[in-house]
Amino acid sequence: MNLVQEVQTANGTYRVEMMYSPSQPAAGEPTNVEFQVVRLLAAPDPLLGSEIPVTQAPHASLLHAYTGQVIEPVIHTHSEGEAGIFGIAEYPFPAGGPFLLRSLFPFTGSYRLHFVVHTDAGDEFPVDLPITVQPDGAALFRVWVNLALCGLIVGLTAMQMRKAHAAARASDRTAEDARSPLWRPALLGAGSLIVVALAMNVFVLDQVLAMREPVVAPAPAAAVTPNEDGTFTVPDAVQQDLGLVLAEAREMPLDQAVTAFGSVEADPALVADVFAPLWGRIEYPEKPLAVGEHVDRRQELVRVILELSAVERAPMEAKQKDIRSALEQATQRRDAARIAYERARKLAAASPAFEQDLKWAEELLDEAEDSYQQIVKQDENYVRVIEFRDPRRTPVLAPIAGTITSIDFVPGQLNLNGEYRKLFTITDTSSVWVRARMYLSDVSQLKDGQPAQVFPEGAAERSIAGTVRWIGDTVNPADRTVPVIVALPNSAPNNANRLALGSFARVEFPQRRQAVAVPVEAVLDDGTTRQVYVARGEDRFLPLEIEVGARQDGWWQVISGVEAGDRVIAKGAGLLGSLRLAQDAAAPAPHAH
Repeated sequence: MNLVQEVQTANGTYRVEMMYSPSQPAAGEPTNVEFQVVRLLAAPDPLLGSEIPVTQAPHASLLHAYTGQVIEPVIHTHSEGEAGIFGIAEYPFPAGGPFLLRSLFPFTGSYRLHFVVHTDAGDEFPVDLPITVQPDGAALFRVWVNLALCGLIVGLTAMQMRKAHAAARASDRTAEDARSPLWRPALLGAGSLIVVALAMNVFVLDQVLAMREPVVAPAPAAAVTPNEDGTFTVPDAVQQDLGLVLAEAREMPLDQAVTAFGSVEADPALVADVFAPLWGRIEYPEKPLAVGEHVDRRQELVRVILELSAVERAPMEAKQKDIRSALEQATQRRDAARIAYERARKLAAASPAFEQDLKWAEELLDEAEDSYQQIVKQDENYVRVIEFRDPRRTPVLAPIAGTITSIDFVPGQLNLNGEYRKLFTITDTSSVWVRARMYLSDVSQLKDGQPAQVFPEGAAERSIAGTVRWIGDTVNPADRTVPVIVALPNSAPNNANRLALGSFARVEFPQRRQAVAVPVEAVLDDGTTRQVYVARGEDRFLPLEIEVGARQDGWWQVISGVEAGDRVIAKGAGLLGSLRLAQDAAAPAPHAH
């Protein structure tokens, strides 16, 4: 029976595969359990593939399925010879509940194999494997046969006792005399029950149950024979029993990646320098800005404040004083004309002879009012000129939206020479460059526009797609590398995957190459070394340690150890290795002379 679970932890996702055989284990019979734990990668690694086995053996214990009671605190686990796969060998599960209850109701032994997994990444999580244990079939058969015999003999005894009781009553015996004949069939029935039960269990049931046991064929005396040249001879019969399947190592196109390291820098086309347009004092409009802050396009960054000098301010103040004096005289003249007009209006109302005086007074008032309004407008205009010039505030706006990467002035500083002075550097980080350095042998296979994957520093499982923007044409004599620039977007939402300017990054350039590969099932991985069995004839196999590369579509690249055309065991290599270890353990140790 197989059970697959996925467990989510703080450091990643794990897949747990558990299986046990037989699928319906019985109490007391040996049961084998296999347990595999792998860590699932968010993005496939070119060397490790999409999953990494967990090499630490789990802690196993047996619990009751419903109560959680610990039945056996420690169960021994062993490695199956491949990284991440562990097993429990020949474990006899105990029976659950009273014997009679287990016999009458088969599915009463429910347990949980409790595994606690410890990973190399520091994770620890529990996994439970539910197992229902059936009662012992032989014991169940024996109980039911004995119950049938008991029922049969008890029924026959009851019939005899009834007949004896009826005969005693028919012969007109007393009640006490009528009960005495009942002891004879009762004793006869009890003795028959004991004799028949013993005979049935000793002579009949043992023979019947022995006939039901499977006949185990004897194992060959020497299944796998080691040779002096390091090979092992595996007869055809053993190969068939193990289900060995051979496959050729072949050359096939594998998608590999050339790795380089570099640093993140700004795209020069997205960098803007901000200058002061004129001389004056430089101040922030509100709160000061800092390196790293984001600004919007046409946002006011600073103000250049131009104040008048004493030489310029004196004539302006003198002119303003003259205008104010003229305004005062015009006000007095207008007031006097208004008074004369009111007197002439009263005289004309009293006598028509003063109508000409009223007309002259009205003309003088209109002339005085016009003169006054002109001087008022002149005064207001000059006040606005002074406010504009003393001081004059000129805003400096951001030419682009981006992040401030440098500030080149001190607030309140004067730009005395009147030249354009650099204030800020603003960088739009929505698209950045990664300048990497690659060896000349790898650069020869690159071309402009080729896709690349960039892994930010500290985020080995997250990548950003980019393209090759520029390939250098000069070699650094110190390390014999060539610069390569990769352009990529940098506008991830919520800053979850953004690249910081100046940070380091790993760049992978996918390439398709011809490489020797073998099936993944052919590789025996014990966590430290990897081996394959290479055929050296019809029934001779040589275990070779290999160096592997990328995994793809069920095939594993072999860097060294196997050549194209070599025949390897593609299926059953693990069983062959286990058989070899079992034979070595069973072989007697040589005597020292």
